[in-house]
Amino acid sequence: MSLPPGFLEELRARVSVTQVVGRKVSWDLKKSNQSKGDMWAPCPFHKEKTASFHVDDQKGFYYCFGCHAKGDAISFVKETENVNFIEAVEILAKEAGLQMPEQDPQAKEKSSYRDELFKIMDLSVRFYQRSLSSAKGVRAREYINSRKLTSKIIDEFELGFAPNSRTELFDYLLDKNIPEQQIIDTGMCLRPDDGGAVYDRFRDRIMYPIRDSRGRCIAFGGRAMSQNANAKYLNSPETKLFEKGRSLYNFSTARSALRTQSSLIVAEGYMDVIALSQASFKASVAPLGTAITKDQLALIWRISPSPVVALDGDRAGVNAAYRLIDLALPLIETGKTIKFALMPEGYDPDDLIKERGRDAMQNLVDEAISLADLLWRRETEGLSFDNPEARAALDKKLDQALSNIRDRQLKYHYQQHFKDLKWTAFIKKSGKNFSGSQNNANAGKAVKGSFIANSDKKNFISLKETVILAILVRYPSLIETNKEKLTTMEWNSKHHVLLLGEILNMGHLGYKDLMENLQNKFGDKALGKLFKQNHVNIIPCLGTKHDPQQAQSILSDEISKLEIQRGLDAELEEVVNSSDKELDETAFWRLGQASKVRQSTNNSEKDDHVNFEIAPNGVKLDREEKSQFDALLEEISQDTFNKSKNREN
Repeated sequence: MSLPPGFLEELRARVSVTQVVGRKVSWDLKKSNQSKGDMWAPCPFHKEKTASFHVDDQKGFYYCFGCHAKGDAISFVKETENVNFIEAVEILAKEAGLQMPEQDPQAKEKSSYRDELFKIMDLSVRFYQRSLSSAKGVRAREYINSRKLTSKIIDEFELGFAPNSRTELFDYLLDKNIPEQQIIDTGMCLRPDDGGAVYDRFRDRIMYPIRDSRGRCIAFGGRAMSQNANAKYLNSPETKLFEKGRSLYNFSTARSALRTQSSLIVAEGYMDVIALSQASFKASVAPLGTAITKDQLALIWRISPSPVVALDGDRAGVNAAYRLIDLALPLIETGKTIKFALMPEGYDPDDLIKERGRDAMQNLVDEAISLADLLWRRETEGLSFDNPEARAALDKKLDQALSNIRDRQLKYHYQQHFKDLKWTAFIKKSGKNFSGSQNNANAGKAVKGSFIANSDKKNFISLKETVILAILVRYPSLIETNKEKLTTMEWNSKHHVLLLGEILNMGHLGYKDLMENLQNKFGDKALGKLFKQNHVNIIPCLGTKHDPQQAQSILSDEISKLEIQRGLDAELEEVVNSSDKELDETAFWRLGQASKVRQSTNNSEKDDHVNFEIAPNGVKLDREEKSQFDALLEEISQDTFNKSKNREN
């Protein structure tokens, strides 16, 4: 449908973005300025506690500084209500009292025809419900009662029964003066290829209505009562109303339930969802008889950034989870992932709740396995890695899986996670006490007493953080492209965290306006300290020459050095806090590896600091002291190597 010029402008002028968004969020009144229409809230598109979602009513847009969701009132309705553009416009126009323009005849006819099909589906729901309550539905009611479903939940999900009759539904709809072709177009009845009489698609089945995001019935699922049926479950075919791969069972209800329920549960089938809902897990959905598709996963992420997939605890359920990993890896990004609640073997959610209670299911949801951990389990389950070839094969499989992750930062953290898992599984577990433990203890004392363990790292980290903030203030254009990295990295200084928050919030401003706002917020003295540091002043990009490309290069370098420093700090802390007896060659090997990584970054540091060298903890050292540290690590490494060779001989 095409809209006349000026209609959308008129609609946007009449609609308050704050009012539209306010139905889905709770405003942070301390941070918001209601009189100016400048509002802040936790983002409705991803899970968070802080108010990073900003609405500017005067400009008519919203933006999340966490997940980068942005748009106007129309796009907000599209995303939160899962409707298309025209449907979103219709919803807002109705609220604003604005008459929708007339559709072109062809589009109007198509829309009217769909409305007729929706009426047929609604009549079918009522027909099946009455059949379930009649004498014909006795066996179906007995089955439903055996599943211990309450009358309330039966009514809530509008369960019904298709009689074991060839044309009972068809005859009922014809009596309502509904054209034969419309009935066939809903998929509820079929005409044989040979041109014979039309007959009902569903017979002798318990019926589950499937509704779209707006609560309209678009299809059915039917469970056979006879064990001799060709298919235990039968779904409606693809129609003008229904696309199986783009729909989810109970989606509309689950979306509403997420306002009070923290986790969305993705189960395997209809009865799982119904059992979960009866146990107060209202935010539950299921695919429609097939594995989850990309479109369904996108639909799930629209309402929940980290859904919990609850699969049956048999081999088929585990394999389904493993297949879902391959589907999800190219699609995940920061703020969008999936977790897995694997049922005990032989159980589905319905069985678990009945036998062990609601708390057992809640515990599984709370302790759901991350996608990364399940990927590790898939690639290591039942295998031995006691030789280099097996470990190399594992590395290859993990690298191949991670190559599908498009989010570079997320891919990096997955790689680090697997490094930690390999350390725990292959190195730490194989650690032994050696006859030369006294030598290890002496070496440990040497490390603990050296400058690397006892020097002041806070100064180094503070300087790095200062440089990062100074670059952001001088070059606000770099804020948006680096925002994700900046918000996920660790910051030591609380003052720097506060300053960063304000810089991110005002990232749309230019340098002068940003400086003025920061001065008003923190004062000239605080900003003066930021730019008076010698370490900041030697950066060329902060001088008279304006060079965003060089500034970005330095910013990336400073962030990387901070991350490497923190990795080295973690290794050092373990050595320093270990007893002498606990120290073995693996501890020193890890320390040496961390130091090598840190040292590689020092090569680039020399370009900026030609008059001094930087120790692995970031502190300035004269070259003699630096050489002593290198010699110490070499001595430790050689000593460990010799002892290992002696044991082998």
